[in-house]
Amino acid sequence: MNQTRALIEGAIMASVYAVLFLITLYIPLLSIVSTFFLSIPFTLYTIRNGLKKSYLLVAVAIVLSVLLGSIATIFIPILYGAVGVVLGYLIKKKKSAFALLLGATLAYISNLLLTYIISIMLLDVNIVDGVLKQINELISNTERIGKTFGTDVSEAIDQLQNLLEVITYIIPALIVLVAVFSAFISIFVTNLILKRFKIEVPDWRPFREWSFPKSIIWYYLATMLIMFTDPEQGSGLYIATVNLYMILETVMVIQGFSFIYFYFWVKKKGKTIPVLVTIGAFLVPIGFYVVRILGIIDIGFDLKKRIKA
Repeated sequence: MNQTRALIEGAIMASVYAVLFLITLYIPLLSIVSTFFLSIPFTLYTIRNGLKKSYLLVAVAIVLSVLLGSIATIFIPILYGAVGVVLGYLIKKKKSAFALLLGATLAYISNLLLTYIISIMLLDVNIVDGVLKQINELISNTERIGKTFGTDVSEAIDQLQNLLEVITYIIPALIVLVAVFSAFISIFVTNLILKRFKIEVPDWRPFREWSFPKSIIWYYLATMLIMFTDPEQGSGLYIATVNLYMILETVMVIQGFSFIYFYFWVKKKGKTIPVLVTIGAFLVPIGFYVVRILGIIDIGFDLKKRIKA
């Protein structure tokens, strides 16, 4: 009986995955949303039927993806199948929200690296070369627009040139940040669906209560000091430092936003103002700089505790 139920549920989940896969592949606008739902069939199936049976569902999804798409789309079921199975297993074991984030992040990192390596070795497609080509095209277009409208675009071009110089060195940091962001969104969407099925999921602390350990400050300051010594571009020290600096800056920005939401929550101003501040930080060039400073001060001087007291 259990075997029959598992087969029926497997067929249903495979069908749901196939629909989401087709939307992701052929409907560009909806694919932005459907991408983060691709792991859910695997998560549900793993929770209800265990780890071993979930591998069969991933295998079926791989076959369906090749039949409905092409051999190049084989990365999709492998990536989202792995994320879904990991989340399902951890939720079934009643692990913490942080464990879910860590597990999903590692699954994303592993599969992004695998995709990058296989795309180069088997498909002769280098994603980094494609990105560099797009940046070069953006520089050319920016110069053309500047000449057409008589606008000084030298600052924008300098920024793009700097990005062009360092992008090959910051791939590790980009992979980590993309993986963490993707994992967080996947967990958020998965939790919404699982609650509909009355499945217990670990609770997250409110964003306003997020706080990174104080030791982060010392790592950040040490990284900044090394950056000021101007290590040779391309050296091991340079690559390690620039990647760590990028990740730690992102941590400080997150902490800064957390403080902003906490401050307006304490002042009972509602959620509208902090949301507008968040949007403004993306639109105003100096916005992220100010938010990052707030994050540094919050971690270093326990601003939240002082305001609450």
